[in-house]
Amino acid sequence: RRYSRPIVTNLYKIPDEVFDRHAYEKGSVVLHMLRSLLGDETFRRGLKLFLERHRYKAVDIEDLRKAMEEEAGQDLEWFWRQFLYSAGHPVLKVSWSFSDGVLKLQIKQTQGEDSYPVYTLPLEIKIVYEDGRTERREVMLNEKEVTLHLSGGKPKYVCVDPAFRVMKALDLQYPLESAVAMVEDEDMYCRLQAVEVLKKNGSAKAVDALAKALQDKFWGVAAEAAKALGEVGTADAVSRLMETYGKIDHPRVRRAIVEALGSARRKEAAEFLDKVLHDPSESYYVRAEAARALGKIKWEFAEHSLKKALEYPSHLDVIKRGALEGLAELGTDETLKIVLRHTEPNMPTPVRVTAVQSLAKFGPRKEVLEVIKNAMRDENFRVRYAAVTAALELLDPRLLPDLQERVEQDIDGRIRRVAREVAEKIKKFMDKGTEYQKL
Repeated sequence: RRYSRPIVTNLYKIPDEVFDRHAYEKGSVVLHMLRSLLGDETFRRGLKLFLERHRYKAVDIEDLRKAMEEEAGQDLEWFWRQFLYSAGHPVLKVSWSFSDGVLKLQIKQTQGEDSYPVYTLPLEIKIVYEDGRTERREVMLNEKEVTLHLSGGKPKYVCVDPAFRVMKALDLQYPLESAVAMVEDEDMYCRLQAVEVLKKNGSAKAVDALAKALQDKFWGVAAEAAKALGEVGTADAVSRLMETYGKIDHPRVRRAIVEALGSARRKEAAEFLDKVLHDPSESYYVRAEAARALGKIKWEFAEHSLKKALEYPSHLDVIKRGALEGLAELGTDETLKIVLRHTEPNMPTPVRVTAVQSLAKFGPRKEVLEVIKNAMRDENFRVRYAAVTAALELLDPRLLPDLQERVEQDIDGRIRRVAREVAEKIKKFMDKGTEYQKL
């Protein structure tokens, strides 16, 4: 969401710029795609050849391609060009309908201009029919828009790429009934697709299905179902979250439920969250999330509850930090004093970092800007980084000289990079403001 770049590039101002999530997180998914394309055995043989051939030598990405091509016996330039030398990723809009005994499946590539224009993608399509049969078909997608007409019976639901072999974002236009059925599919990625469709629908039937998914056997699906219910945000959705909480043991799911209750911002959840926050038997991280959620809801007793939570000991002061973020959400003069007090040098570094970042919630007040400016010159690089990220939320032109100083003088390449990015965004923001004034 912040920026897009190819994994392999020589366009950068400082070397640290290439050590980002494009190199690591995206890089890992691209390697997973390559393994899925070639098969485990061929992929491992290619890696072995690459490592042995270039032992103790400097290499580049072309050396890996040649080793993989040699073992696979196929051209891989198209793959390298799309996923390593080009920015962005595929975005697929998928819809299906059934009439006159024929399944009509439409797949359209809708990625933006910062991505490869038309990807070549080997896609697996899983069709589960109403009579219980399951069929899997391989489709090579190499056009902007493809419409497939498939016969075989009436489908219960259709799932694209059930094993997540292809990196992509999906825009799913599935019928509600099919998503309700797919939420129980054996493939985890199909269940996640169902949750996405149900979240966008938000009807009572969708809420019922999401509530069922809250108890999925894999915590990741259950956590996504919780977040989806939070986004739906109805009284029924919030009620289902609170009802299910006590039936769930996995702390990550409980944390997702608490976070979802904060996203829904409904007052009826506040007393429930207050109990979670002050429950000593609960996970530290769940309690920290409860503190943040209480602040978002802006419950009348939230300030009193969060002040009390500041005193709770926890791993890396995570509960105290959650309480500070919750207090910042309230945005009062009293809570500002509390947050400012926790930015002082005598506080533990994780607490100071959270407090500095939380100051952005109070807007560009004089005392807020002063502390952020000073934090940008702190001897601790984590505090300086927190100040720069706070500036990103504030987008205040008065911070430009301080950001420019970080760009030119900071010894940490990450801070220089982010400071430059924030400064550029502030300048664009100022330009837009000028345009609005002219209008």
